[in-house]
Amino acid sequence: MSSRLPEFVDPWRAADLGKVFSGRSAVAKLPRLSEAVLAPDGEVELDLTFGRDERKRACVQGLVRATLTLECQRCLGPMPFPAEAEVNLALVESAAEAERLPDVYDPLLVEESRIRLLDIVEDELLLSIPLIPKHEVGACSTKNVASVSQQGDQDESLKKDNPFAVLAELKDKQN
Repeated sequence: MSSRLPEFVDPWRAADLGKVFSGRSAVAKLPRLSEAVLAPDGEVELDLTFGRDERKRACVQGLVRATLTLECQRCLGPMPFPAEAEVNLALVESAAEAERLPDVYDPLLVEESRIRLLDIVEDELLLSIPLIPKHEVGACSTKNVASVSQQGDQDESLKKDNPFAVLAELKDKQN
């Protein structure tokens, strides 16, 4: 096991040697993930094992996890989300090779002689984030729900004060 994670690894050599990488990294070191969360705080834990399967395919297996702070789409407040992703990747050099993989693997296209280890972690965590993050029903902060509700009330009052609303009503009456 490696206590200090290397930034880059040669994935083919790591697979041949059966390398295991375990450790932690700050969420802030993952730029795409940092943009996708409300606050890029906390750490990511990872356990990745490079190796070869029974057909001598180079693969990466393991687990990545982090508690991410997302924005609840009900109340717009912060929401801790326990992200966890199982990694089961096969290293491929082309799209054609990726299409021939069995369904148990996701392809990891390797175009250079080395890959950034945290890119694997970042990709897997991004895929684990729900499209529309929401607190459980009834778990939203009432303060945030009230402010969203007030915003809706303001939008409604703007519609009523719209000077063209009278014209729209007249038009509807004529039809």
